[in-house]
Amino acid sequence: MVLHQSAAEVMIDSMTPSVEQIRSRKDFLEFGEREASLLKELGPMLAPLEDAFVESFYGHLEAHPETHALMGSPERVTHLKQKQREYFEQLLSGEYGPDYVKSRMRVGVIHQQIGLEPRWYLGAYGKYLSWLLPEVLRHANNDPERFLDYTQALIKATLFDCELSLTAYFHADHEMLRLLAQVFESNLEVVMITDLEGHILHANKSVTSITGHIPEELIGSLLCNLHAKGQDELCNTVWGTVVSGGQWQGEIREKRKSGEEYPAWMNLSAVKDSTGKVTHVIAEFSDITAFKQTQEALARRTEELASSNQELEQFAYVASHDLQEPLRMVASYTQLLARRYKDKLDDDANEFIHYAVDGATRMQALINDLLALSRIGTSRKALATCESGLALERALANLRLAIQESGALVTHDTMPHLVADVSQLTQLFQNLIGNALKFHGEAPLAIHIGVKRQKDDWVFSVRDNGIGIAPEFFERIFVIFQRLHGKQEYPGTGIGLAVCRKIVERHGGHIWLESKPDEGATFYFTLPARTKTKEESSHAD
Repeated sequence: MVLHQSAAEVMIDSMTPSVEQIRSRKDFLEFGEREASLLKELGPMLAPLEDAFVESFYGHLEAHPETHALMGSPERVTHLKQKQREYFEQLLSGEYGPDYVKSRMRVGVIHQQIGLEPRWYLGAYGKYLSWLLPEVLRHANNDPERFLDYTQALIKATLFDCELSLTAYFHADHEMLRLLAQVFESNLEVVMITDLEGHILHANKSVTSITGHIPEELIGSLLCNLHAKGQDELCNTVWGTVVSGGQWQGEIREKRKSGEEYPAWMNLSAVKDSTGKVTHVIAEFSDITAFKQTQEALARRTEELASSNQELEQFAYVASHDLQEPLRMVASYTQLLARRYKDKLDDDANEFIHYAVDGATRMQALINDLLALSRIGTSRKALATCESGLALERALANLRLAIQESGALVTHDTMPHLVADVSQLTQLFQNLIGNALKFHGEAPLAIHIGVKRQKDDWVFSVRDNGIGIAPEFFERIFVIFQRLHGKQEYPGTGIGLAVCRKIVERHGGHIWLESKPDEGATFYFTLPARTKTKEESSHAD
């Protein structure tokens, strides 16, 4: 786990020793003013060797695969070399106060974060001393006493550095382990660590609330003892997969301390050492009883709704179908009255007969539209590969008289192949184009049927320059029997767009519109862009 830079700096600040603690550590090493003065004296003498030393040091690191892998790109190596030059100057500066201490502790934290083990750090100091001491001897003019003074000062400084950096390294390591342990213990799932035989070595606190066992009483017992009866074959197969280095997750039945069984979702994963050898297994699982109950309740509710919806559709079909005959009789006799007695009765009677004929006619239209709506849901006709252009041609043929009377200019893009119910697609085009023909303004009417591919769908559009619709009515117009205008102004039953929505949804698409009052309207709908039915695709495979 690598800490963010700001978090690492907070950690370094928290672990940095006080001035008094720094003095105490120096006193124990007998690293005082005299040693600092000697190192400062060495600084100018060794400064010309800085570049040569850094190159030699990094050549040494390049020769070892483990340290070579940590250095990364050439740009990173250049950056690290500059840091090394800065340290070379720091070491021989004679200043070893709080800023120096913090820089050494920062190195320890960075080493822990990138995975540079202490042995490599100590080895680097060995390289430092083995390279510098011969140079120190030369600058001491082979004076043994002076050489000994310089050497002792260098060794004490490197020991001071090592103590600071290694303290920071192990503090950061401990902090990471503390955070991981906190995550481990606070996990709402049960988390266990086992050996390769399945003996539980550690379990977090959640095990008690889920299994009824306290963690201590599970230590040393087998993980399989928590499984319900009848899981042996599954567990043996899964365990063999995981201890071979794999991972498994799935549903399994567990048992509580009370003996009660429950469904669980379990994840088993192997833990490997640096060589790739599997050393332990981590088991995580949670009680999914509530989830299963919710899932089952949802499935039951879905089934009930589907059954209810089917019954409602059947009722609508039967009711509207059975209403046809008595309504046909009412309409026929009312029309007969109108023809036979139109001029033989007074004006009130003529008006009443007119209302009766008009009501019966509208009721017939309403029932026919209800039948059309119910047939969409009850239709058993399978979707098939078809030409959407054929459906559009049929719709335009059905609307030819209305198009001629309105003087509308109707244009369209090239229509694609797709999988659909061609008769329902015809009805969809006919309703949308018919809607545009009905709600036209004073300007010459222009209607365009467009289509474009968008990922896995065809997006169709029917655009007109008619009276338009205000945004607050966009959803309302797709609801059955909802009308925005009086029947005298614009005839209709208020079912046409509800039929459109049902057709589109049956095909797995959705429908919407964009419009502004007096600026026309564009109805969009999507249909899946597939050219084969599921059956045809499976045979092709």
